[in-house]
Amino acid sequence: MVLPLGMSLETLRKSSGTFETAVGLPPEVYSDAEFHRFEMDAVFGSEWLCVGRQEQIPTVGDYLSVTRAGEPLIVARSSDGSIRVMSAVCQHRAMCLTASVDRSDEDMLDPPDLQSGSGRMFRCPYHYWVYDLDGQLVGAPEMSKTTGFDMADVQLPSLPVEIWNGFIFTNFDSAAAPLAPRLAKLDEVLANYHVESLVTVDPVTIPDVPFNWKIMVENFMEMYHQSRLHHGIHDFAPSSGASYADYAAGDGAMFGYSETLEPDGGFNPTMQALFPPLPGITMQDRQRIVFALVAPSLLMGFQSDSAFWFYVDPTGPTTHALSMAYIFPESTVELPDFGETLEDAIAGVSTFNRQDMPTNVATQLGMQSRFAPRGRYSWQEGVLAQFNSWLVDRYAAAAGE
Repeated sequence: MVLPLGMSLETLRKSSGTFETAVGLPPEVYSDAEFHRFEMDAVFGSEWLCVGRQEQIPTVGDYLSVTRAGEPLIVARSSDGSIRVMSAVCQHRAMCLTASVDRSDEDMLDPPDLQSGSGRMFRCPYHYWVYDLDGQLVGAPEMSKTTGFDMADVQLPSLPVEIWNGFIFTNFDSAAAPLAPRLAKLDEVLANYHVESLVTVDPVTIPDVPFNWKIMVENFMEMYHQSRLHHGIHDFAPSSGASYADYAAGDGAMFGYSETLEPDGGFNPTMQALFPPLPGITMQDRQRIVFALVAPSLLMGFQSDSAFWFYVDPTGPTTHALSMAYIFPESTVELPDFGETLEDAIAGVSTFNRQDMPTNVATQLGMQSRFAPRGRYSWQEGVLAQFNSWLVDRYAAAAGE
C-alpha cells in the first residue's frame, strides 16, 4: 500500500513523540474516504479487535453476532467449550447467517439486524445451508446433483482468538503476534481489579455515531477537557490530577490516571460511587480513575466500584458504531437494588455524554474545515501524542516505510 492523499511519512511523523513537540494528525485523516480505506487495512486489518466478554457466551451454543471493520462475525462457544470467532457469511451466496429476515415494512431496507442467541447450529435463512458450532457445513439441501460438491470441503472462515482479562479478541491477520505480551504494563496496574472475574451487563450499541472513530478515542482518553467542558460535574477529579504512563513502541495499550479529591468518586450528580468498592483494591485505587486504551479501539475506565468498557468500530470516514457497558463483581450484580442503582449510574454518565457527544460532532465539522489546525498539545492530553505514535507506526508499516 501507499500512503493516501500524497502524504509523506515525514508529515505524519510530526504527530508522533511526546506532547512537548507533537502536533495533531493531519485533519484529512478524520474525514477522507481514501484515507479511511487505507486505515481499515493498515490498522483494523492486522490488529487485535475486541468482540465481547467471555461471560456473554457462558455455555456451549451461546453466540454473539458482531461487526468489526465491516466484517460480520460470529463469536461462539463451540462444541468443546472453547471460544471461536468465525465469519458470519454463508459460503453459498454470502447471506449473513445471523441476519433477521423478519422485518416490518418500515425497516425492511435498514442495515441487517444481526441476532445473538444460543443454539446447536447456524442455519442460513436464505437456502437453509447449516453449519455446526465449529463452522463446518453439515447440511445443504438439493445439492446432490452439483458435480463435485462435498460438504466436507465447506467451512466458515475461522479467525484467531485471544482472551485477555475476560475480553475476547480476534484478528483478521492469522499470523498476528500475540496481544497479551504487549499489555504487561497495563496488567500490573489492573492486578487489584481482578478484571477477568468481573461480569458485564448487556452492552448498548449506538450505530453510525456521526464522527470519526479517532475523535471518540481521543475524547475518552485525554483529561485536559475534564475541568473545562465538564466544569462543575467533573470537579471530583480535576484535570490537574491527570497523569499518563510512559509509552514505548511495541506497547499495545496507553493508559493514565485521573486523581480524585476524595476516595470513591463517581460519574453522577452526587460525585460519589454508587456501589460497594471493588474487592481487593487499595486506598490508592479508590482515589483515582484509570483510563485505558487497548489500541486501536477498546476503551476502559476503572473506578472504585466498577469498570466500564467502550468499543469503537469504524463504519465510514466520519461515522462509527459505539458499544458501551459496565462490568461489576458478581457480588454487586446480586445486590437486591442493583438494577435500580445501575439506572442511576447510567443516568449520571448521560450528563457527561450530553456534553461530550455534541463536542465531538462539532469537532468533526471543524476537522473538515479549510482552517482546521494541526494544533499543539497540553501535558494533560499527552496520551494523544502516544496514540498518534501508535497509529503512525501502523501507517508506516502498511506503506512499507
